[in-house]
Amino acid sequence: MESAGNRAWVLLGVGVLSALAALFGPSESLAGVDLGATGATLFMLTLGAAIWLFAARGEAVFPDYMSVAERRAWVSLVFLGVMIAAFAKEMWTLSAHAIVPDGISDLFARRFIERYVALVIAWSLIAYLIGRRDGGVEADERDLRLRHRADRAGDLALTLIVIGGIAVLASTPAPSLAWWLQPIVLANVLIGLLMAKILVEQLMLAYSYRFQSGGA
Repeated sequence: MESAGNRAWVLLGVGVLSALAALFGPSESLAGVDLGATGATLFMLTLGAAIWLFAARGEAVFPDYMSVAERRAWVSLVFLGVMIAAFAKEMWTLSAHAIVPDGISDLFARRFIERYVALVIAWSLIAYLIGRRDGGVEADERDLRLRHRADRAGDLALTLIVIGGIAVLASTPAPSLAWWLQPIVLANVLIGLLMAKILVEQLMLAYSYRFQSGGA
């Protein structure tokens, strides 16, 4: 397990660094190197290497005591972190536009295909490969109990976010809300709320597995 586990940690480190370079790297080249393009290329290569590792030695990446559901929870947390960072970067870029794009083709089409679709495909493949050799056992009673707890935490978080949003809408002058209420912006804000809910669920799952389920 150690060899595959160490490789997974290396890929995780390289993936996070390359994702940060791709998302937040300077627009100008440094010493002749375009950090954004280089980071994006390295990140895609890292995703490919991760898929290969899980396909070849998926059962050896995690400790034996981890269930399939727990392994998937940790993988989901990593992918969600990258996706939310990408989402935040896109929203920051959007906020700098003097005129809000009025169609999906003007805003997210190319970046969505290049980033989100690739991430979702890699996430789905790795999640499948994690449980491929475990006899079809997806979750036991403990996993279902922790999943239920995580779902409740996600529902509570979404409720609090919606209540906070209503409070902001009620207390903010209409001219200040005009930008946020543009259809294309509002649609992406709703996507962000859904991602935040799922992130809370995965954080609760990871916390429960790490500190409350008796795992080593």
